[in-house]
Amino acid sequence: MSESQPREAPADMESPIQLSILIVTYNSASTIRACLESVFQELQSLDGQIIVVDNHSSDETVSILDQLSTQNTHLKVEINRTNRGFAIGNNQALEMAGGHHILILNPDTILQPGILKNLLIELEKDEKTGVVAPQLQFPDGRIQKTCRRFPKHMDVIYNVFGLSVLFPENRRLNGWKMGDFDHKTRQEVDQPAGAALLIRGDLLRSLGGFDENFPMFFNDVDLCKRIRDAGFAIWYLPEYAIQHLGGASVKQVKMKMTISSHVSFFRYFEKHFTRMYQQPLNFIVGVLLYLSLIPRLLVLLLFKGQRTASRETL
Repeated sequence: MSESQPREAPADMESPIQLSILIVTYNSASTIRACLESVFQELQSLDGQIIVVDNHSSDETVSILDQLSTQNTHLKVEINRTNRGFAIGNNQALEMAGGHHILILNPDTILQPGILKNLLIELEKDEKTGVVAPQLQFPDGRIQKTCRRFPKHMDVIYNVFGLSVLFPENRRLNGWKMGDFDHKTRQEVDQPAGAALLIRGDLLRSLGGFDENFPMFFNDVDLCKRIRDAGFAIWYLPEYAIQHLGGASVKQVKMKMTISSHVSFFRYFEKHFTRMYQQPLNFIVGVLLYLSLIPRLLVLLLFKGQRTASRETL
Protein backbone atom coordinates (compact mmCIF):
# COMPACT_ATOMS: atom_id res chain seq x y z
CA MET A 1 0.00 0.00 0.00
CA SER A 2 1.14 3.55 -0.66
CA GLU A 3 0.37 7.05 0.53
CA SER A 4 -0.50 9.86 -1.82
CA GLN A 5 2.60 11.92 -1.01
CA PRO A 6 4.84 11.07 -2.76
CA ARG A 7 2.46 9.60 -5.35
CA GLU A 8 3.41 6.27 -6.90
CA ALA A 9 4.48 6.04 -10.50
CA PRO A 10 1.81 5.08 -13.07
CA ALA A 11 0.96 1.43 -13.50
CA ASP A 12 3.25 -0.75 -15.61
CA MET A 13 2.29 -0.30 -19.24
CA GLU A 14 4.55 -3.01 -20.75
CA SER A 15 1.67 -5.43 -21.20
CA PRO A 16 -1.73 -4.00 -22.18
CA ILE A 17 -4.54 -4.42 -19.67
CA GLN A 18 -8.08 -4.76 -20.96
CA LEU A 19 -9.82 -3.05 -18.05
CA SER A 20 -8.92 -0.86 -15.07
CA ILE A 21 -11.53 -0.60 -12.33
CA LEU A 22 -11.29 2.59 -10.27
CA ILE A 23 -12.86 2.74 -6.80
CA VAL A 24 -12.70 5.65 -4.34
CA THR A 25 -13.44 4.75 -0.72
CA TYR A 26 -14.32 6.76 2.36
CA ASN A 27 -15.37 4.88 5.52
CA SER A 28 -16.56 2.04 3.29
CA ALA A 29 -15.82 -0.83 5.68
CA SER A 30 -19.41 -2.09 5.58
CA THR A 31 -19.46 -2.49 1.79
CA ILE A 32 -15.98 -2.64 0.26
CA ARG A 33 -15.24 -6.32 0.95
CA ALA A 34 -18.38 -7.57 -0.82
CA CYS A 35 -17.76 -5.14 -3.67
CA LEU A 36 -14.16 -6.25 -4.24
CA GLU A 37 -14.96 -9.93 -3.89
CA SER A 38 -17.54 -9.59 -6.67
CA VAL A 39 -14.94 -7.79 -8.81
CA PHE A 40 -12.31 -10.48 -8.12
CA GLN A 41 -14.75 -13.07 -9.47
CA GLU A 42 -15.20 -11.05 -12.67
CA LEU A 43 -11.48 -10.68 -13.23
CA GLN A 44 -11.01 -14.43 -13.29
CA SER A 45 -12.14 -14.28 -16.91
CA LEU A 46 -10.80 -10.81 -17.81
CA ASP A 47 -7.38 -9.19 -18.04
CA GLY A 48 -7.89 -6.40 -15.56
CA GLN A 49 -6.73 -4.49 -12.50
CA ILE A 50 -8.43 -2.77 -9.57
CA ILE A 51 -7.13 0.54 -8.24
CA VAL A 52 -8.59 1.75 -4.95
CA VAL A 53 -7.91 5.24 -3.61
CA ASP A 54 -8.96 5.69 -0.01
CA ASN A 55 -9.86 9.21 1.13
CA HIS A 56 -8.55 9.06 4.71
CA SER A 57 -11.09 6.62 6.15
CA SER A 58 -11.35 6.48 9.93
CA ASP A 59 -13.09 3.09 10.12
CA GLU A 60 -11.74 -0.35 9.18
CA THR A 61 -11.64 0.33 5.41
CA VAL A 62 -7.85 0.56 5.20
CA SER A 63 -7.23 -2.64 7.14
CA ILE A 64 -9.71 -4.49 4.91
CA LEU A 65 -7.96 -3.14 1.81
CA ASP A 66 -4.60 -4.11 3.27
CA GLN A 67 -5.79 -7.66 3.84
CA LEU A 68 -7.37 -8.02 0.40
CA SER A 69 -4.40 -6.52 -1.43
CA THR A 70 -2.09 -9.18 0.03
CA GLN A 71 -4.45 -11.87 -1.21
CA ASN A 72 -5.07 -10.61 -4.74
CA THR A 73 -2.48 -9.33 -7.19
CA HIS A 74 -5.15 -7.54 -9.24
CA LEU A 75 -5.60 -4.97 -6.46
CA LYS A 76 -3.53 -1.80 -6.02
CA VAL A 77 -4.27 0.59 -3.15
CA GLU A 78 -3.33 4.22 -2.52
CA ILE A 79 -4.08 5.92 0.80
CA ASN A 80 -4.69 9.66 1.02
CA ARG A 81 -3.76 11.57 4.16
CA THR A 82 -6.84 13.78 3.75
CA ASN A 83 -10.26 13.38 2.16
CA ARG A 84 -9.58 14.76 -1.31
CA GLY A 85 -13.04 14.06 -2.75
CA PHE A 86 -14.45 11.77 -5.42
CA ALA A 87 -13.10 13.63 -8.46
CA ILE A 88 -9.49 13.91 -7.29
CA GLY A 89 -9.53 10.34 -6.01
CA ASN A 90 -10.62 8.99 -9.37
CA ASN A 91 -8.05 11.12 -11.18
CA GLN A 92 -5.34 9.73 -8.91
CA ALA A 93 -6.45 6.22 -9.81
CA LEU A 94 -6.63 7.11 -13.50
CA GLU A 95 -2.97 8.17 -13.44
CA MET A 96 -2.08 4.70 -12.19
CA ALA A 97 -4.41 2.86 -14.56
CA GLY A 98 -3.05 0.89 -17.50
CA GLY A 99 -6.36 -0.39 -18.80
CA HIS A 100 -7.61 0.01 -22.36
CA HIS A 101 -11.02 0.83 -20.86
CA ILE A 102 -11.94 2.31 -17.47
CA LEU A 103 -14.75 1.32 -15.10
CA ILE A 104 -15.68 3.95 -12.52
CA LEU A 105 -17.25 1.97 -9.68
CA ASN A 106 -18.63 2.91 -6.27
CA PRO A 107 -17.58 0.85 -3.23
CA ASP A 108 -21.21 0.14 -2.30
CA THR A 109 -21.88 -1.96 -5.40
CA ILE A 110 -21.93 -5.70 -6.05
CA LEU A 111 -21.38 -7.02 -9.58
CA GLN A 112 -23.47 -9.78 -11.09
CA PRO A 113 -21.60 -12.69 -12.75
CA GLY A 114 -20.51 -11.98 -16.32
CA ILE A 115 -21.54 -8.32 -16.31
CA LEU A 116 -18.13 -6.82 -17.05
CA LYS A 117 -17.52 -9.02 -20.09
CA ASN A 118 -20.96 -8.12 -21.46
CA LEU A 119 -20.49 -4.40 -20.85
CA LEU A 120 -17.11 -4.49 -22.61
CA ILE A 121 -18.72 -6.16 -25.62
CA GLU A 122 -21.38 -3.46 -25.71
CA LEU A 123 -18.81 -0.66 -25.42
CA GLU A 124 -16.76 -2.00 -28.31
CA LYS A 125 -19.66 -2.57 -30.70
CA ASP A 126 -19.47 0.99 -32.00
CA GLU A 127 -16.42 3.25 -31.92
CA LYS A 128 -18.70 6.26 -31.30
CA THR A 129 -20.01 4.75 -28.06
CA GLY A 130 -18.06 6.48 -25.30
CA VAL A 131 -19.83 5.14 -22.22
CA VAL A 132 -22.09 2.25 -21.28
CA ALA A 133 -23.85 2.01 -17.93
CA PRO A 134 -25.80 -0.82 -16.28
CA GLN A 135 -29.08 -0.61 -14.45
CA LEU A 136 -28.63 0.03 -10.73
CA GLN A 137 -30.79 -1.88 -8.26
CA PHE A 138 -31.37 -1.69 -4.54
CA PRO A 139 -30.52 -4.88 -2.59
CA ASP A 140 -34.22 -5.86 -2.67
CA GLY A 141 -34.25 -5.72 -6.48
CA ARG A 142 -36.04 -2.39 -6.93
CA ILE A 143 -34.79 -0.32 -9.84
CA GLN A 144 -32.93 2.88 -9.00
CA LYS A 145 -34.06 5.64 -11.35
CA THR A 146 -30.66 7.21 -11.75
CA CYS A 147 -30.45 8.43 -15.35
CA ARG A 148 -30.72 12.16 -15.95
CA ARG A 149 -30.97 14.63 -18.78
CA PHE A 150 -28.52 17.50 -18.64
CA PRO A 151 -30.04 20.15 -16.36
CA LYS A 152 -31.30 23.47 -17.66
CA HIS A 153 -32.23 26.63 -15.81
CA MET A 154 -35.94 25.85 -15.76
CA ASP A 155 -35.25 22.47 -14.18
CA VAL A 156 -33.93 24.20 -11.07
CA ILE A 157 -37.05 26.38 -10.90
CA TYR A 158 -39.36 23.36 -11.28
CA ASN A 159 -37.47 21.54 -8.52
CA VAL A 160 -37.20 24.42 -6.07
CA PHE A 161 -40.94 25.15 -6.30
CA GLY A 162 -41.89 21.48 -6.03
CA LEU A 163 -43.43 21.08 -9.49
CA SER A 164 -41.24 18.08 -10.24
CA VAL A 165 -42.61 16.40 -7.10
CA LEU A 166 -46.23 17.25 -7.87
CA PHE A 167 -45.90 15.96 -11.44
CA PRO A 168 -43.19 13.30 -11.18
CA GLU A 169 -43.88 11.66 -14.57
CA ASN A 170 -44.24 14.87 -16.54
CA ARG A 171 -41.49 15.16 -19.15
CA ARG A 172 -41.40 18.96 -18.91
CA LEU A 173 -41.69 19.47 -15.17
CA ASN A 174 -39.52 16.49 -14.17
CA GLY A 175 -37.58 16.10 -17.38
CA TRP A 176 -34.15 16.55 -15.81
CA LYS A 177 -34.64 13.56 -13.49
CA MET A 178 -36.31 11.60 -16.33
CA GLY A 179 -39.53 10.97 -14.45
CA ASP A 180 -41.06 9.94 -17.78
CA PHE A 181 -38.55 7.05 -18.18
CA ASP A 182 -39.14 3.71 -16.43
CA HIS A 183 -35.45 2.67 -16.61
CA LYS A 184 -36.42 -0.67 -18.14
CA THR A 185 -35.55 0.12 -21.76
CA ARG A 186 -32.17 0.27 -23.48
CA GLN A 187 -31.71 3.90 -24.41
CA GLU A 188 -29.11 6.51 -25.30
CA VAL A 189 -29.10 8.99 -22.41
CA ASP A 190 -27.36 12.16 -21.34
CA GLN A 191 -26.06 11.01 -18.00
CA PRO A 192 -26.30 7.79 -15.99
CA ALA A 193 -25.22 7.84 -12.35
CA GLY A 194 -21.49 7.81 -11.73
CA ALA A 195 -21.77 4.73 -9.48
CA ALA A 196 -20.94 2.45 -12.44
CA LEU A 197 -19.67 3.88 -15.72
CA LEU A 198 -17.63 1.94 -18.27
CA ILE A 199 -15.71 4.48 -20.36
CA ARG A 200 -13.28 4.25 -23.26
CA GLY A 201 -9.88 4.77 -21.71
CA ASP A 202 -8.43 6.93 -24.48
CA LEU A 203 -11.50 9.16 -24.35
CA LEU A 204 -11.40 9.61 -20.59
CA ARG A 205 -7.68 10.36 -20.68
CA SER A 206 -8.06 12.84 -23.54
CA LEU A 207 -10.65 14.74 -21.47
CA GLY A 208 -8.35 14.87 -18.45
CA GLY A 209 -10.58 12.70 -16.29
CA PHE A 210 -12.94 14.40 -13.86
CA ASP A 211 -13.07 18.17 -13.36
CA GLU A 212 -11.73 18.65 -9.84
CA ASN A 213 -13.80 21.82 -9.39
CA PHE A 214 -16.65 19.35 -8.72
CA PRO A 215 -15.17 17.43 -5.74
CA MET A 216 -18.23 15.28 -4.91
CA PHE A 217 -21.29 16.20 -6.97
CA PHE A 218 -21.94 16.95 -10.63
CA ASN A 219 -18.50 15.70 -11.65
CA ASP A 220 -20.26 12.81 -13.41
CA VAL A 221 -22.74 15.22 -15.01
CA ASP A 222 -19.90 17.44 -16.20
CA LEU A 223 -17.91 14.47 -17.52
CA CYS A 224 -20.87 13.09 -19.46
CA LYS A 225 -21.56 16.57 -20.87
CA ARG A 226 -18.00 16.78 -22.15
CA ILE A 227 -18.23 13.26 -23.58
CA ARG A 228 -21.44 14.10 -25.43
CA ASP A 229 -19.98 17.40 -26.63
CA ALA A 230 -17.04 15.43 -28.04
CA GLY A 231 -19.48 13.49 -30.22
CA PHE A 232 -19.71 10.21 -28.32
CA ALA A 233 -22.85 8.32 -27.31
CA ILE A 234 -23.74 7.25 -23.78
CA TRP A 235 -25.90 4.13 -23.46
CA TYR A 236 -27.98 2.92 -20.54
CA LEU A 237 -28.29 -0.88 -20.65
CA PRO A 238 -30.93 -2.20 -18.21
CA GLU A 239 -30.42 -5.83 -19.25
CA TYR A 240 -27.23 -5.71 -17.17
CA ALA A 241 -27.79 -4.92 -13.49
CA ILE A 242 -25.55 -4.05 -10.55
CA GLN A 243 -26.63 -3.99 -6.92
CA HIS A 244 -26.07 -0.52 -5.47
CA LEU A 245 -26.71 0.50 -1.88
CA GLY A 246 -26.70 4.19 -2.80
CA GLY A 247 -25.00 7.11 -1.07
CA ALA A 248 -23.39 5.03 1.67
CA SER A 249 -20.46 7.40 2.18
CA VAL A 250 -22.45 10.56 1.50
CA LYS A 251 -24.98 9.78 4.24
CA GLN A 252 -22.21 9.88 6.82
CA VAL A 253 -21.72 13.62 6.25
CA LYS A 254 -25.14 14.50 4.87
CA MET A 255 -25.23 18.16 5.88
CA LYS A 256 -21.86 18.95 4.33
CA MET A 257 -22.70 17.01 1.19
CA THR A 258 -26.05 18.77 0.76
CA ILE A 259 -24.27 22.11 0.75
CA SER A 260 -21.66 20.74 -1.65
CA SER A 261 -24.36 19.53 -4.06
CA HIS A 262 -25.92 23.00 -4.29
CA VAL A 263 -22.57 24.71 -4.79
CA SER A 264 -21.54 22.24 -7.49
CA PHE A 265 -24.90 22.58 -9.23
CA PHE A 266 -24.30 26.33 -9.56
CA ARG A 267 -20.74 25.72 -10.78
CA TYR A 268 -22.13 23.46 -13.49
CA PHE A 269 -24.25 26.31 -14.84
CA GLU A 270 -21.33 28.71 -14.61
CA LYS A 271 -19.15 26.32 -16.64
CA HIS A 272 -21.60 25.22 -19.34
CA PHE A 273 -23.81 28.30 -19.76
CA THR A 274 -21.31 31.02 -20.55
CA ARG A 275 -23.04 33.23 -23.13
CA MET A 276 -23.94 36.78 -22.14
CA TYR A 277 -27.70 36.27 -22.34
CA GLN A 278 -27.41 33.24 -20.02
CA GLN A 279 -25.76 35.16 -17.18
CA PRO A 280 -29.00 36.61 -15.70
CA LEU A 281 -30.45 33.10 -15.67
CA ASN A 282 -27.33 31.80 -13.96
CA PHE A 283 -27.74 34.49 -11.30
CA ILE A 284 -31.41 33.63 -10.71
CA VAL A 285 -30.62 29.93 -10.48
CA GLY A 286 -27.76 30.62 -8.07
CA VAL A 287 -30.04 32.62 -5.76
CA LEU A 288 -32.68 29.88 -5.82
CA LEU A 289 -30.13 27.16 -5.12
CA TYR A 290 -28.68 28.95 -2.12
CA LEU A 291 -32.10 29.94 -0.73
CA SER A 292 -33.40 26.38 -1.12
CA LEU A 293 -30.57 25.17 1.10
CA ILE A 294 -32.33 26.51 4.19
CA PRO A 295 -35.38 24.22 4.14
CA ARG A 296 -33.29 21.23 3.02
CA LEU A 297 -30.89 21.65 5.92
CA LEU A 298 -33.80 22.08 8.33
CA VAL A 299 -35.33 18.83 7.07
CA LEU A 300 -32.01 17.05 7.56
CA LEU A 301 -31.82 18.30 11.14
CA LEU A 302 -35.38 17.21 11.88
CA PHE A 303 -35.04 13.76 10.29
CA LYS A 304 -31.41 13.08 11.09
CA GLY A 305 -30.53 9.41 10.70
CA GLN A 306 -33.35 8.52 8.35
CA ARG A 307 -32.42 7.16 4.94
CA THR A 308 -33.82 7.99 1.54
CA ALA A 309 -34.06 5.90 -1.62
CA SER A 310 -33.27 8.59 -4.16
CA ARG A 311 -30.18 9.64 -6.00
CA GLU A 312 -28.04 11.84 -3.75
CA THR A 313 -28.33 15.22 -5.45
CA LEU A 314 -30.82 18.10 -5.42
